[in-house]
Amino acid sequence: MLRVLSSMTVAALLCAFATATSALTLYANSVGLHGIDAIDPNTGALIKNCPQSKGNGRGVVTVSNFVYYTTATNNNVYKMDFTTCADLGVAFSVAGATALSTIAYDGTNFWIGDYSGTNHAFLYTPTGTLLKTVTLANCTGFCDGLEFFNGKLISNRGDNIHAPYDIYDTNGTLLTPAFITPTLPAGVTGIAFDGTNFFVSYLGLGQVGVFNGTTGAHIRDMTVPISGYEDLSFDYQIVIGPPPSPTVIPPVPTLSQWAVGLLAMMVIAVSWLQIRRRR
Repeated sequence: MLRVLSSMTVAALLCAFATATSALTLYANSVGLHGIDAIDPNTGALIKNCPQSKGNGRGVVTVSNFVYYTTATNNNVYKMDFTTCADLGVAFSVAGATALSTIAYDGTNFWIGDYSGTNHAFLYTPTGTLLKTVTLANCTGFCDGLEFFNGKLISNRGDNIHAPYDIYDTNGTLLTPAFITPTLPAGVTGIAFDGTNFFVSYLGLGQVGVFNGTTGAHIRDMTVPISGYEDLSFDYQIVIGPPPSPTVIPPVPTLSQWAVGLLAMMVIAVSWLQIRRRR
């Protein structure tokens, strides 16, 4: 019996793992107006394309069926319904920036890389409130690879350059320099985390590199549909999970409620004594 239960447990775990893996799709925003592609992260095959008309594409974040993306031509974060490819317009704007690069999501708010020449990253609410601005020391400016993972940030060092990715805390303090070192002879841009590994775009090469999320070691390279992917994203609602529900504190009973409760307890006690006497 124990052996049967163990086999059933293993089978259930394998089934859950397979389901979680099959649910993941890699999303990519490309240079120009090609738009957002959905890609099979195992084979690199194109699943779907939704074009965009807002400008020279850069960053992408996917949350459920909604895609948020940026361009190199203005400071707006745009929103799209990826199920229908419907244009939902401007979600919010980043004050003080003239262009935006890659973006990420922490389960509640958005991390956005500046594409105006600075080495800044901004934390914004979905309604457009600036919460924090951090400086990424190893970024030389115009950095176009930024991701949030496990409570930290990872960023490349410049605009489409062949250089490592560094890990920072969410205050911009450098934690691990050169965590990921690109293995192909090309510039690297967008980066995405699937909960286990990092996927890195080699702009102009038509390749995505996969790296271990714990050690940074190179795992494999994958050919993708086009060569111009600027940023990558997995569905954060799957990788991170939905935003936490607000904590509900039960109300303190009023004096009258306490009185009703006490009266009920007294009635129960009297009834119990009467039953005992009858016995």
